[in-house]
Amino acid sequence: MKRRLIPLALVLVIGGVFCSSCEKEEPLSSKKEVLSFIFEASKNATLDQNVIGVVSDNILVANVPFGTDVSALVPTFEVSPKAQISPAEGTALDFSSPVTFTVTAEDGSTKDFVTDIAIEPAPYLGSWRSNAIDFGLGLMYVHVEANENGDITMELEELISGDLDAQSFKGSFNPITLAHEQVLVSQTHQWLDKKWTETNAERTIMYDFEKAPMMRFYYCYCYPIDSWAFEVDLHKQ
Repeated sequence: MKRRLIPLALVLVIGGVFCSSCEKEEPLSSKKEVLSFIFEASKNATLDQNVIGVVSDNILVANVPFGTDVSALVPTFEVSPKAQISPAEGTALDFSSPVTFTVTAEDGSTKDFVTDIAIEPAPYLGSWRSNAIDFGLGLMYVHVEANENGDITMELEELISGDLDAQSFKGSFNPITLAHEQVLVSQTHQWLDKKWTETNAERTIMYDFEKAPMMRFYYCYCYPIDSWAFEVDLHKQ
């Protein structure tokens, strides 16, 4: 009985060796894609919330909030399995101009991806107007217009006559100003004798969007502030 088992065992051993020699090695992966990328708020102090980017072919697109310092942002990537990306994750990079990332597949082949990072426009841009407000001098409309260069016009328009109040002014401010910040306005003109007259003064404004899409607008006659002359909700025109 034992003699019959020995030849069978030899056949099995030889067959196993033969089959193992027939096995082919798995080819190295050539996959080299960026599957997703994100700027995490936990890794970027300038962000209040995560910014999720979009991968479009070999372009990495993201819009970051107004006021974001893009000169030192840390991106987080998900790439193809077994692939690596360079520059490596965890590195703060300057995205004020396009940055090229190279993904290297397991087989050594590479693919480049270029960033397109845009800063969202300032939320205060455009023309804003209030409902009729009584400031103790009769009903008035508050009309505020500001542009990306930091030019601002504030008009107090009387409801009945349509005339402008003498507190109406034109001026300029730092266009990178953020919400909830007290902002210095350098007044250049004031509405006097029914015309814009060159004047020099310092005013204070502030804005926020706690009741978005309305803009809450604050105004003080001087800078630095002593107290707000008024605060009013404005609607985009």
